[in-house]
Amino acid sequence: MTNASAWFALVGALGGVALTGAIGLVTAGLNHKWGEQARIETDREQQIHAIRDQRREACHNYLVAANSYWLTVEQLYIKACRGEEFDSNEHMRTAITALQDAYVYLTISCGASVRDLARSYNRALYAIHGAAQNADENKWRELEPETRRARADLREAMRAELGVHD
Repeated sequence: MTNASAWFALVGALGGVALTGAIGLVTAGLNHKWGEQARIETDREQQIHAIRDQRREACHNYLVAANSYWLTVEQLYIKACRGEEFDSNEHMRTAITALQDAYVYLTISCGASVRDLARSYNRALYAIHGAAQNADENKWRELEPETRRARADLREAMRAELGVHD
């Protein structure tokens, strides 16, 4: 009986070791799986933040360039109304280049709604540029509120896309 008890004790001990090892192996596997899921989720969140930051930068740069363009057009209008002699193309060159560069970056970074409204805003800016260059006061008064409204619509679409709510 002692031999049988020893064998049962040995089998019991080995069974316990095997069971503990199996449980440890399953636990390690589950921990690895959960850790990998957490890492994937963290990477996804970082990617979403990076995309939002890129969009925010594109929107900011576009609005800064559009504001600069607007101020330059406004100066052009004032000079044209005064009858000052100057090269309007040279006067506008830097502002146009900055606006176009920022617009290109915006169109590859933002969604369809923002792109469409940016296109509308660009058209409004270019239209008022023509009125400014020709010193057309009636056209200026007609287009100025439309240009401001196009800018406000664009800003709202940008804020919505970036998740910025009041």
